[in-house]
Amino acid sequence: MGIIKPPWISQKWFRSCPFNYCDHFGDKKLLATVCIICKEDIERIEKYQKESKDPYDMKNILDDVAQNFAKTMTFVQIQAEEMGLDLDNLPDRKDSYDYHKEPIFKLMVKYGNRVEQATKDLEVVPIDANVKLLEKVLDVLSYSRHYVISKIGRALQSRKEEQFDLIMYDLADSKTSALFAYVAIQRNCQALLALVKHKPLTDWRENHLKLAKLSLKVSNLIKEEFFPLEDLIYEEFGYGDFNQTIYGHE
Repeated sequence: MGIIKPPWISQKWFRSCPFNYCDHFGDKKLLATVCIICKEDIERIEKYQKESKDPYDMKNILDDVAQNFAKTMTFVQIQAEEMGLDLDNLPDRKDSYDYHKEPIFKLMVKYGNRVEQATKDLEVVPIDANVKLLEKVLDVLSYSRHYVISKIGRALQSRKEEQFDLIMYDLADSKTSALFAYVAIQRNCQALLALVKHKPLTDWRENHLKLAKLSLKVSNLIKEEFFPLEDLIYEEFGYGDFNQTIYGHE
């Protein structure tokens, strides 16, 4: 997906915070020209490489997480003070909402499990299989495995909050979060169909075709649940590398 502009988001709002509409999947260097989060991620990796350190070492990751958390908490504290809120004495919410019980969320959990199984099935493949294609497909499937569950959870929570908050309603976060899950699942479908066409994986063809069909069905259910009347014409940026990789393989 890369960066996507939902059809219900104004150009003015989108241009003020495009990083909110980036799933960080695609050509990171290209995305970094628009998304500050991708830019900071690239800078982080380059910094560790210059120091001859592993940017993916758990110690380094945890150090970065701690620093980012501290920065975020400082920002939240400043914003809370400006709004006159005491973060240590916030009232308990009485209208607690457990979106985990919603049918669409339970479906996403089951779908995520199916995707995970598909990635495990690709751990051993014929020697003549296209490695670059498999790497891209595994990137797509692995990325979506928990991503779609998270996004649908947020979509459900936001939809509940939008009933009582006009600002939340205007931002359409529920539809936007659901759209990101929709696109990720559509991307799974494309990736799986690429595997169906890949001759060395003939023995897996039926399973990949079934999951591709399931992906199409699940994405359509998301559309019916969150934006049934929307004409899904949306702009994408930074997604070309994936498309170029999955198409044309036999």
